[in-house]
Amino acid sequence: MTREVHLLTFGNTRSAGPWRHPAIDSTPEAVRRRLIDHVRAAEAATFDAVFFADGLNFGPPATWAYKTTEDFEPFTTAAALSSVTERIGLVLTGSATLQHPYHLARQLLSLDHLSGGRTGWNLVTSFARAAAENFSARDVVDHDERYRIADEAIDVVEKLWDSWGDGAVVADRAAGIYHDVTRIHVPDHHGPYFDVKGPLGAARSVQGRPVVFQAGSSDTGSVFAARHAEVIFTGQGDVDRARAFYRRIHDEAARQGRERPPLITPSLRFIVGSTEDEARRAEQTAYEYFSPEYQAGWLLEVDVDVTDADLDGPVPASAFPETTETHQTALAGYRALATDGNPTVREFLWRTVSGWGARVVGTPEQIADEIERWTSTQASDGFVLQDSGLPGQFRLFAEQVVPVLRKRGLFRHEYRGATLRDHLGLAVPANRYEVAS
Repeated sequence: MTREVHLLTFGNTRSAGPWRHPAIDSTPEAVRRRLIDHVRAAEAATFDAVFFADGLNFGPPATWAYKTTEDFEPFTTAAALSSVTERIGLVLTGSATLQHPYHLARQLLSLDHLSGGRTGWNLVTSFARAAAENFSARDVVDHDERYRIADEAIDVVEKLWDSWGDGAVVADRAAGIYHDVTRIHVPDHHGPYFDVKGPLGAARSVQGRPVVFQAGSSDTGSVFAARHAEVIFTGQGDVDRARAFYRRIHDEAARQGRERPPLITPSLRFIVGSTEDEARRAEQTAYEYFSPEYQAGWLLEVDVDVTDADLDGPVPASAFPETTETHQTALAGYRALATDGNPTVREFLWRTVSGWGARVVGTPEQIADEIERWTSTQASDGFVLQDSGLPGQFRLFAEQVVPVLRKRGLFRHEYRGATLRDHLGLAVPANRYEVAS
């Protein structure tokens, strides 16, 4: 049986390398226009959603010289984009460890109403020291402790989202009564990390509540994701490892008593050309504009240090600590990239442009082949696409790869609903208080 692929695309605009391309204008107004064009192209191609990552800091100082400034804050950006689109989902990152759950719940549910039920929350546990320092935190919280905080944070957020029961809004003009207060639920949450009275002050949205995304891939993180996430964003560069991760999540979700496991959508960086030669030329252009200095600086956030290494020498073993409390999955992924085929530091840094996720360069048919290989063998349910940053690459995917996927019966020809849950095939979740009563 053919399974329909889920496709999302990154919407982030900050660039390190491709901004030097002569056809790219990096002024704020140009970035705004390019972002709107990108999201509209994704909607025209019936993508599930645009996905906004976020880091709550400008990155390690070693990166500052090499990247553009504008990377619009995701909540504001998604709100603006909701007014120039109609169907495509808007998934934005919010930190469960640095941002207060009341603010998160209110902002996300507000956007869900304003967008007509198209919002998703990518729940992260912030690991960057520079981010912690922006939020009065003296240092990064230990890895497993971050997940304990996040476990309570999502409980608070979902309680707040369920504050309004079905039928709470009566809008009785004659009596002057707008709410049946017996249907308003007060969370009155008191836990080790948060005290939140509530209620939120907003009814549930047309899709019930925002879709929860999560990116946990470590042992602790994958248990958390299997328990809470409706969609898991992950980095899996190898199809066999991806299949093992897929099975692990499904098994863990079953142990957690979930009737349906989360959808799994790894990142996929692509470069497409009408021919193989054209794709390789585009890859060479992307390589010419990539910034190894930026990549080396950014890796400091995950405790990988090649900043003083010879770019054309081997990757030193000393670049990788034995353990980390920042991002365990990233450390393991980058260590694997550094040891596969003994690349030079420059080659290793080029590989890290894709993160530790999947990567494909080729014709529309070859890219469709790779997507089909992953989704037909239970390595993924779809992908979050990352293009090279070169002008026109995403449009080529939309215009050339999407029709191939549709011809194979792997992707929709049109939206079959209006909400993000409709696109992802997810049911409207029950209100916890209504079920309990």
